[in-house]
Amino acid sequence: MRQGCASAQGEESVASTGGETVYLSLRARILSGQLSANTMLREQALAAELGVSRTPVREALRRLDEAGLVTFVPNRGATVVAWSVEEVRETYMVRAGLESRAAGLAASRITAEELDRLAALIDAMEPVLTADDDAGLAALSSLNAEFHHIVVAASRSPQLMTLTSSVARVPLMAAAFRRRGAEYRARSNHQHRDILTALRTGDAIWAEVAMRGHILGARNAVSGTEG
Repeated sequence: MRQGCASAQGEESVASTGGETVYLSLRARILSGQLSANTMLREQALAAELGVSRTPVREALRRLDEAGLVTFVPNRGATVVAWSVEEVRETYMVRAGLESRAAGLAASRITAEELDRLAALIDAMEPVLTADDDAGLAALSSLNAEFHHIVVAASRSPQLMTLTSSVARVPLMAAAFRRRGAEYRARSNHQHRDILTALRTGDAIWAEVAMRGHILGARNAVSGTEG
């Protein structure tokens, strides 16, 4: 009996691990725009493509539904959510409030190691600011996401970390990077440097204002309202 329980727990652990891998893979593809709005994600087809059973695929789709990235229907699959301009702008307004507050708190709590990592990420973005291929834009989006994650984590606020992670990241940033071109990307990375400088000097007000302006600029670029 104990052996049976241990076996069941082992299978559950494997399924959970597989679900995490599938979730991260699908999430990255949605956020990069590789899986566009209204794309159908069918459990059986995804399981075959990814070489897993339907259980971890179903788990991943449920989590993506909770994150607001897909609409999940049990035993059928899911559809990638289509965002309206108003929904995009509202989401970025929420992010601006949360992440600017996180940056303000991080100014007095961030570690030297985290500051060094932020600097490394900014430098790593430089070579791909002029990219026009999918791989380069995906790399830029990934580096950008890590930058923001570190700043929020450095706030040392569990509430802000939870709230920020619950706000769906609009899957249009890669498209904005492509549409707005190298000039926009360079300006965005320059804003990263402003945020880093504010954090290095421990200036909470500067850090908060710099982060808010940065995210509101991204809001306008993503929603197509930037001049």
